[in-house]
Amino acid sequence: FDVTFYGNTLFEPFVLEAAFGSPSDNATNGYELLQSTVRDSLVISLLSLPAYFITVLLIGRRTCVCRSLRSSTSTTRCGSASCFGPFYQTPQFIQMQGFAFMFLLYIIIGRFWDSLSSIPWLLLLLYAGTFFFANYGPNTTTFMMPSVTYSEDCRSTLNGISAAAGKIGALVGASMFEPAADRWGESVVMVCCGCLSLVALVLTRVCLGGGKV
Repeated sequence: FDVTFYGNTLFEPFVLEAAFGSPSDNATNGYELLQSTVRDSLVISLLSLPAYFITVLLIGRRTCVCRSLRSSTSTTRCGSASCFGPFYQTPQFIQMQGFAFMFLLYIIIGRFWDSLSSIPWLLLLLYAGTFFFANYGPNTTTFMMPSVTYSEDCRSTLNGISAAAGKIGALVGASMFEPAADRWGESVVMVCCGCLSLVALVLTRVCLGGGKV
């Protein structure tokens, strides 16, 4: 996860440049360039920040698709034939949702990169969506999973090893994204992020327990 998250944090200027053009086209001095970069980055941050609060509201709850469709007088219950679910919002399940949507969004961005570059608001919205589902998912649950996955005897040690592995991934992402984009193009980088998210989704499903809260 940290490969894609930290790599994209530093890769953000490339996406903003694709959406809004080269800074030299729009900014006449350093101050205007700084204002433009801060404004565009702030939009991405504001769109992704609510994901933390949604995670807090949902984690540990039982949800189903029909719940929002039921009236207060309906006798339909979650788990009946008219409902899709129920789903228990465990850390594992929330993490899987995050990786699944990240996979879809990265693949869409990578596949249609050239077309999206001419639609700045849509490219920015999709790219912000990757950060939204990173926050509603692995960027929150990876802090919880060690406490519900590892046994008490080895929890601290394995938590430290997991954190160190994450930082190695962050280093790889931060150092490899720009050279990869220069060599193969931004669209390939986005597709690679999607593939990594898919691998992480499978590993979460196979390797982690339910992690009930």
